[in-house]
Amino acid sequence: MKTLSVFLPHSFTAEVPSFREATMKIGFVGRVLATFRVDELVLYPDEPGAPRIRNALLIKELLDYLVTAPYLRSRIYPLKPSLRYAGLLPPLNIPTHPEADALKKEGTHYRQALVTASGQTSLLEAGMGKPLKIPRKLPKNKIVTLRVRVKEGRVKYSVVGKKSGETYTGFRTRVVKSLEEALKPYTFRLATSRLGEPINKVYATVAQRLREPIQTCVVFGAADKGLHEIAQAQGLDYNSLFTLTINTAPNQGVKTIRTEEALAYTLAILNLAKTSTI
Repeated sequence: MKTLSVFLPHSFTAEVPSFREATMKIGFVGRVLATFRVDELVLYPDEPGAPRIRNALLIKELLDYLVTAPYLRSRIYPLKPSLRYAGLLPPLNIPTHPEADALKKEGTHYRQALVTASGQTSLLEAGMGKPLKIPRKLPKNKIVTLRVRVKEGRVKYSVVGKKSGETYTGFRTRVVKSLEEALKPYTFRLATSRLGEPINKVYATVAQRLREPIQTCVVFGAADKGLHEIAQAQGLDYNSLFTLTINTAPNQGVKTIRTEEALAYTLAILNLAKTSTI
């Protein structure tokens, strides 16, 4: 199964002076990941012992909140200090976050639904004005995807299989304690670094691999150290960790590129590479 994952360090946003600014930066990352249909964000330790894991868990909470459809958020997330600036997060506008008037329009749309009760039948909250009943047992508190068809004023709905690939449902966020272990499932492991191969020189190779039905990941370093330094500090063999190291901003005109900027540049290039027919 073809998938794309992004790896960011536990320390991402740790250097940001205010929680308000950190929340906004995390929101920007969420938009970039969704724009390029990333399947999963993996937050990995960039220091031995994972001292920044609490920061990573906060990033995960905010991104999980962002991926949740707005009409479900109050049911899933209680008021808490970590979400005090959640109102600054940008709307994700992925296919499973339908517009408020979606039920008034003819056609098919998708939406997230929360399983609120489960037995011989299941009750779902899907932001449609009343609970929906599904004639099958679904795990309580699970979020599922509904396909909703509106025709001549009548509404029909059904649950879409998780692996159907029928629509983009957003990205998952996972916090891991070992970079080496987290990388093992991936066939094509891209590292990003200003010391890497200029993307124009390896573009054809990268494009060919991205079109294969494989699991791909692209890994970014931390604000204060690159992936070579991170691997060395953890006693890891850099060359065995990654398939290829690329520089997606060769001849850069600024002294340093922020992680979220590198993320946007890199995913835009990779998206072009895997979809281009040239």
